[in-house]
Amino acid sequence: GIEQIVKQACIAEVENVFIGTAHRGRLTLLSTVLGMPYKSILSKFQGYQNDPNEVMGSGDVKYHLGVSSDREFEGKKIHISMVPNPSHLEAVDPVVMGKVRAKQTQLKDKTNDKVFGILIHGDAAMAGQGIVAETFAMSQLVGFRTGGTVHFVINNQIGFTTMPQYGRSAPYCTEIAKMVQAPIFHVNGDDPEAVVHVCRLATEFRNKFKVDVVVDMFCYRRSGHNEADEPSFTQPLMYQAIKKHQTTTNIYEKKIIKENIINSDQAQKIKKDFKNFLDAELEGAKSYKPNKVDWLEGDWTGLSTASFDERRGVTSIQENDFLKIGKAIHQMPKDFNAHKRIIKIYGDRLTTIQEGRNIDWATAEALAFATLLNEGYGVRLSGQDTGRGTFSQRHAVLYDQINEKRFVPLRHFTKQQG
Repeated sequence: GIEQIVKQACIAEVENVFIGTAHRGRLTLLSTVLGMPYKSILSKFQGYQNDPNEVMGSGDVKYHLGVSSDREFEGKKIHISMVPNPSHLEAVDPVVMGKVRAKQTQLKDKTNDKVFGILIHGDAAMAGQGIVAETFAMSQLVGFRTGGTVHFVINNQIGFTTMPQYGRSAPYCTEIAKMVQAPIFHVNGDDPEAVVHVCRLATEFRNKFKVDVVVDMFCYRRSGHNEADEPSFTQPLMYQAIKKHQTTTNIYEKKIIKENIINSDQAQKIKKDFKNFLDAELEGAKSYKPNKVDWLEGDWTGLSTASFDERRGVTSIQENDFLKIGKAIHQMPKDFNAHKRIIKIYGDRLTTIQEGRNIDWATAEALAFATLLNEGYGVRLSGQDTGRGTFSQRHAVLYDQINEKRFVPLRHFTKQQG
């Protein structure tokens, strides 16, 4: 399913996809969708870790791994990034949205055609974690929208030990998506072709209408919550049924044999070849030496951990530039009808800048933002009250008192700014 979402995005000339997911299925995605070598993953099960000096960071469990890779579909290329996640379910959601938005800004992708995100949820977390609702609520806001996210729910019909009737009040775990009228496709996980079709359709819908879309794949968790867990303690009947149920692989194998797409011997050969491949990768994992990790490559080339002196930096500017910028960011258009108190506040600020004394926090902050913008750096403030400031101190966003048109002085003080 995820492979098809990425493929369909690539065919539609999307250049970057960011994926956020929790633990379940993560290693499979790393190997199949992102092309991470199996022996690299298996080596971590055997205790081999990256050199901390190469990672330039601390270690973490293998189920939190992030990685990036480039794929090609039908002659077109796409960059895929699996975002690292913590153990806290769904915490990765706004991180993915933020990375998508930042990349869109970087690429000047105002139509949201070049970058989008995929969020993979569990059924219990989809319904139970408030951050999911918050992410949906922000999906179409001017300051946060990314042109739609594809949500893929791995619906195992259980959350660790909790059955659906004890975990949510709604019939479906995806009801929360109705708050933004997102289309929701429910599909049988035992029907791979249906999953592929639905994922293609969902991706096309997102690309066409630039809104969130949800795929709810009904399936099951064959083992426990983790490798050592015993699920029959709490769900004996469910796991009796699962043990009797054929795997998706076997169901699909019988289907395509019946349809004369392959024969039984070919099916057995495919399984045998893959088993031999995995055995070889497991053996190779014993001597596998990881390459230097790619965290600081590509767009991150040249970045490194700063020393104490480097962190201090040189932040001073010339006095003439200081006065020029200070005046520019306190100017308003002649036809702008500012609030009379704003006119006084801006006048007082400009006086303190020109006199070089009694500069308050809000004025200093505005100057700091302006000098960064003047050097070509972008500055982003997010939050409902950041324009005015919680204590009426910032006034970075002004409103015309006649027509309520917005004016942001920091956005208009020079043509070459960030």
